[in-house]
Amino acid sequence: MWFSNLICYRFKQDVSYTQEEFEKALEQDVFRPCGSQDLSTFGWTKAFGKHGDSLAHFSQKSILVCAKREEKVLPASVVNEMVAEKVDQIEAEENRPVKKKEKDELKENILTTLLPQAFKKSSLQFAFIDQENGWVVVNSGSFNKAEELLALLRKSLGTLPVVPAFANYDLDVFLTDWLTNFSTPENFAIGFDAELEEADDSGAQVKLKGHDLSCDEVKSHLENGKRVTKLALDWQERLKFMLQNDGSIKRLSYSETLKEENADIPKEDMAVKLDADFILASEEIKLLLEELTAGLGDADDL
Repeated sequence: MWFSNLICYRFKQDVSYTQEEFEKALEQDVFRPCGSQDLSTFGWTKAFGKHGDSLAHFSQKSILVCAKREEKVLPASVVNEMVAEKVDQIEAEENRPVKKKEKDELKENILTTLLPQAFKKSSLQFAFIDQENGWVVVNSGSFNKAEELLALLRKSLGTLPVVPAFANYDLDVFLTDWLTNFSTPENFAIGFDAELEEADDSGAQVKLKGHDLSCDEVKSHLENGKRVTKLALDWQERLKFMLQNDGSIKRLSYSETLKEENADIPKEDMAVKLDADFILASEEIKLLLEELTAGLGDADDL
């Protein structure tokens, strides 16, 4: 329940879901394992896995969901090698070239033969909906995977009026200004990692890790026109993360003090512990996002 990478969206209007209607909506697209000819499948699974009974977990006006993907593992190199062998065989036996259309048909036939025997791998994708403040937060470092989950949620619910939360902010400008002045919005502090990039088309980068970002070397880079594309931040000594200029939040970590708040819950009560951890993590993330957006200001005024 401890989200580690955040891609965030905002609802364009107020939303309110009941547990019954939400659960029923998700049941339309419940996960099923790959069939013999499926390359992959994607659908909803129980939010708490074997420790829960529902696809969606409702807690304190937030909804936790989990999507599961199963994929067949067919290395392209193996498939291409088998296609090449078949092409060589046909050309040798029939003394004619094999055209592209026939090669594609050969590949399809080989895939059909191999798919039922292929290994499977699965992955889980979590997200939560904050009905009170209008957030959808996906635990992912990939916008493509986040959009995939949103597409499934939109399909299940019929509509999902959300937009990327930080799309209207020129975060390069904010991050560069914060580091140049070594000053951040209230309750935030600059950490020790950053990534700087040339403003021109060269794309030259400077990656700083475990670095004193107030030093002369960093100042020199900024004075020479480099812009900040990633900046490590600390929020209230409770959360640390890397804010990126595409609006994603990476490497989110929680203070030991925070994580220990639920340490007294027995491991035998796993469902209770998962719920408590979800409440704790999601409430912190909500507060972080509200203060971050307050620090950035109203995008409509920029």
